[in-house]
Amino acid sequence: MADTARLEHLRALVVDHLRRYGAEASRVVDVFAKTHGMHPTDLQALVLILNAERQGEPATPGTLRQVLNVTSGAVTGTVDRLVRAGHVRRVPDAHDRRQVRLHQDATGEELGIEFFGPLGARVDASMARYDEQQLELIEDFMRTMAEAMAEHRRSLEDGPPAS
Repeated sequence: MADTARLEHLRALVVDHLRRYGAEASRVVDVFAKTHGMHPTDLQALVLILNAERQGEPATPGTLRQVLNVTSGAVTGTVDRLVRAGHVRRVPDAHDRRQVRLHQDATGEELGIEFFGPLGARVDASMARYDEQQLELIEDFMRTMAEAMAEHRRSLEDGPPAS
């Protein structure tokens, strides 16, 4: 059985590294956005649009509003800027023309490659240190951490419990 003090120390280190990872990810978005004359929220929206399209379900302004937790007016401004920059285009939904789907344009895809290409190479180099069994354990840990974070976010969105 592991020494309790050592286990607590390791858990504290893991939490510290997760905090640092989150802070660095946020800084990367800020620096990349600033370098390209974008607002960080615009870059976050573009990443959401790129990911949604890769998953086969293009994003809508409503999706962006919900995920980014901003007003519909803020989403309109964000999408307008992305369209003007040539990163995104609005396409009427084929089944419900009242709905608009957001699709990446060529410059949006290029920006995504510029953002994720070097990052992907660094992540791949970091993961190359681990064998299959270790990666399965890391994947399980990261999944459960993401689930815990999503659960906490939902509890915050629901507000404090009634007293």
